[in-house]
Amino acid sequence: MTTLEERVRAPLIVHSTAAYFTGRSLMVAYLRLWHRLRWEGNEHLPKSGGFLIVSNHQSFLDIPVLAVAARPRHVAFVARATLARSRFLDWLMRESGCVLIRPNTPDRAALEGMIAHLAGGDIVAVFPEGTRTSDGALGVFRAGAAVAARRAGVPIVPAAIRGAFEAWPRDRKLPRRARITVRFAAPIPPGTEDAIERAKDVIAGMVGDGRAAGR
Repeated sequence: MTTLEERVRAPLIVHSTAAYFTGRSLMVAYLRLWHRLRWEGNEHLPKSGGFLIVSNHQSFLDIPVLAVAARPRHVAFVARATLARSRFLDWLMRESGCVLIRPNTPDRAALEGMIAHLAGGDIVAVFPEGTRTSDGALGVFRAGAAVAARRAGVPIVPAAIRGAFEAWPRDRKLPRRARITVRFAAPIPPGTEDAIERAKDVIAGMVGDGRAAGR
C-alpha cells in the first residue's frame, strides 16, 4: 500500500490518465445498460478551471456515477484512506488522482491536496456526509470541503444522486438493477457564507427523500 508520505510527494494528476479513462469508459457501459443512468444540469459545470462538486452519498456507485456524468473532464475524488488497503484500489486511486483523507481527524495533507487540484484547474468531488446513507435520507454535511473551495477561490456545484441507494444499499454485497439519476445545480459563487449548508439545501430540494429512482 502506498504510504501517505509517498502520496504527498507524488506528481499531481489533474487530467484523465489511461487508468482513469479506461475505468470510466467501462462504467459508462455498465451504468447506462444496467442502471439506465441519466444526468441533467451539465450546463452548470464550468468548461474549464477548478470547482468543487458537493454530493449526497448513497452507495459505492456514487463515484463512477459522478465521473461519468462530468465527462469529458477529470474528477479527483476525496476518498477514505482505508480504501487503499486493497492493492487494486490503491493503484487505481493513485493513478486516478484521488485525494485520500483520514476519517474523523483534521487531515491537513488532504486539505492541501484538494486545494492543489482545484488551483490546478481540476474538479474535486466530495461527499460531506462522510459515509454512505443507511436509509436513503441525507445526513449531516461537514463543512471542511468549503475551506478548500474558499482558499482556492472556486465555486461549489451541488450534485444530487437518486436511485443509487436502491441499486446498492450498504447492506447488500452486490448491486441490483435500479435506475440512477444525477442532477447538477447552479454553482455557488466563491466565498459564499455557509456554502456547504446552502449546497445541502439545494441537494435536499433535488433529491427528495433519496429513496426513489428518478423517472
